[in-house]
Amino acid sequence: MNHLTDWSRLSKWLIVLARLALGITIVLTPFRYRFTVQPRPFEPIYGDYTDFLLFASDIFLVLTLVFWLFSLLVEPRRLTPGPLLFSLSLAGLTATGLLSVFFSVDPSLSGYHAMRLVLLAGLYLYLVNQIKTLNAVVLPVALQIFIQAAVGVGQIIRQRSLDMASMGELGLDPAWSGVSIVWAGGTRYLRAYGLTDHPNILGGCLAFGLVLLAGWYVTANPKWHVPISGVWAVGALGLFLTFSRSAWLALAGGLLLIAGVLLKTKQTTAVRNWLNLILAGLIVAAPFIWQHADYLGVRLNWRDSFNRVADESRSVHERQALNSTANHIFADHALTGVGLGAYPVALRQQYPNFPFNFQPPHIALLEAAAETGLIGAIFYFMALVSPWLLMGLNRRQLKFVPNLLAISGVLAAVTIVGFFDYYPWLLAPGRLWQWLVWGLWGGLYLNASHRQNNA
Repeated sequence: MNHLTDWSRLSKWLIVLARLALGITIVLTPFRYRFTVQPRPFEPIYGDYTDFLLFASDIFLVLTLVFWLFSLLVEPRRLTPGPLLFSLSLAGLTATGLLSVFFSVDPSLSGYHAMRLVLLAGLYLYLVNQIKTLNAVVLPVALQIFIQAAVGVGQIIRQRSLDMASMGELGLDPAWSGVSIVWAGGTRYLRAYGLTDHPNILGGCLAFGLVLLAGWYVTANPKWHVPISGVWAVGALGLFLTFSRSAWLALAGGLLLIAGVLLKTKQTTAVRNWLNLILAGLIVAAPFIWQHADYLGVRLNWRDSFNRVADESRSVHERQALNSTANHIFADHALTGVGLGAYPVALRQQYPNFPFNFQPPHIALLEAAAETGLIGAIFYFMALVSPWLLMGLNRRQLKFVPNLLAISGVLAAVTIVGFFDYYPWLLAPGRLWQWLVWGLWGGLYLNASHRQNNA
């Protein structure tokens, strides 16, 4: 008996360590801090598209899975794959990603991305089986938001980097070519990067985290309202200063979904809390919105800025050209795709005189189709759609489940970003957020379904 008790105690400690590693993984998700395992220059393709990289978040993701797997060895228990339709979609997506290695224009690169995909599938299984409430991730998400937003706001105030290169911060100056800026009135104005690779990535990570915090906050214990609203306000300001339109839309879409369900289910107190949180964000951001009205107008096509401002015009035409060529590349490789993560290489091979940067199309589903073929695109589409189908089919049983509503808001936010950018499919921070949300949603959906069935 004592022997069994010792094994059980060891298993519990391993589970605690796995959860701690998960928390650190979440905090580090947006960080660009990395080690270059193998440089693979393919000029003029941006190195991060072809190099083999090990991010700080990767290390703790692996530790999360290692601790969890050891806990299963010490104390075996039955696992669930998650909601059937959803899990089959993700399994099919993973399988087609692995198979694409054999048809890739760069098999080594696709193999590297396939290993990453397997780790993320493992994360999904861990989350579905171990995380039953958002309480487990709220603190790490809040820390992620506060750190990244605080650094981003500091960069905007100084209009340069904060000399945090040791933490992975890029050297930033709005006068430098290649640095992301917004232009108005003859002035080049730096967009907030935080400790990420690009303002759009920072904006997306902040938007996803803010929606999660908002969904959790509306039914949380009031003792958490002051600290969470403070973090939320700082995060909202940081998100505004990224000038990321897709991230703004993602935040709005996720928040409106949550508000709509709260109103429909007549959650009066939760609606009031939702409004208070939005108000806190507006109070903090309002002076900056007023001060940056000209730059905001440029990003929103005020006075036809998309045609009038050179940087905005180039951005619009670049996205159109990238999406158009991606359609052609997909048509040429419709069955097998060009290989997981290998799209920039395929673009350079097929269009060597492409007038813009060699990068993926700014639609995640289109990139998935080009890289994994039609079958992979179908599985990815089903992974995006099946959660909403399952909730629609079971809406009478589920009724109002706060945690599930919160993560569904984040799911909507990530999906919205995927209509305008590719990082939820390709880049490490976006992928990690995508699979984190999928795993949390799968586990919370199962938990809600079981509770309703046993009620």
